[in-house]
Amino acid sequence: MADGVIPERQPHRSKFLLAYFVLAAIVGVAVAVFLVFMQTDTVKTSAGATGQGRPAAWNGFRPRGFMADQVHEIATSISSTYHLPNGHQLVAVKASIPPSYQNALIITDYAVSVSSSGGSSYDVIPAANSVTYELCGLGRQCSIESGAPSIARSRLLRREALELALYTFHFEPSIQTVVTYMPPAPGDKASYVLLFLRSQLAGELARPITATLPERKPPLPNAMSATEQNTVDGLTAPDLYRFSFTRGQDGGVWLVFNPPTGS
Repeated sequence: MADGVIPERQPHRSKFLLAYFVLAAIVGVAVAVFLVFMQTDTVKTSAGATGQGRPAAWNGFRPRGFMADQVHEIATSISSTYHLPNGHQLVAVKASIPPSYQNALIITDYAVSVSSSGGSSYDVIPAANSVTYELCGLGRQCSIESGAPSIARSRLLRREALELALYTFHFEPSIQTVVTYMPPAPGDKASYVLLFLRSQLAGELARPITATLPERKPPLPNAMSATEQNTVDGLTAPDLYRFSFTRGQDGGVWLVFNPPTGS
């Protein structure tokens, strides 16, 4: 080491730094790949655990936005597919969260008549986690103006209510009950309502909607297949009630469900 000059070491140092950066890059890529797999696995596990690992769309339709936006979109989309023989839409549909009727009453509880060997009694169901739909025919008191009331038309209305409930339960996991107000006959006031519970439709929710309602386009009132007639009657007839309102002792409004007395 003459004259105190330190021998040149840069070539070895450069090689060391290059190796270091290459190693760091490899480690970084490995960590990134690991995190991606972990995240994917977590999403799959979470979806499986919560029961929400469902397809991106159900029957080609998926609502967007917040819950209120989604149920409004469900109401608009489904109602636009149901028609009368003259080509007019069967009914308009209004969705409400929290549950209400005609924008005037916020409902806190449902009192449902239950038959038993000892007579009738009432089960009280909190109205939280519930959606209400109002089917309005745009005539007086929401009646359907054209055509005459019939069993076939009533069945088509119940099919629409069933489809609304299925889509709501499918896309809104927190919703436990769907209440649908039916339009009255001309000259009458609305008095009938359908009550759907998530637990009662669990079997239908576990498979594609076309397994329950095979006709992708809703039929006209007198053109429903015998298969769908049986399905609609079986899933909706037991859930049809007459309704009324009462005040609870806490001041809350209760919607009361009583057995139907007519068709």
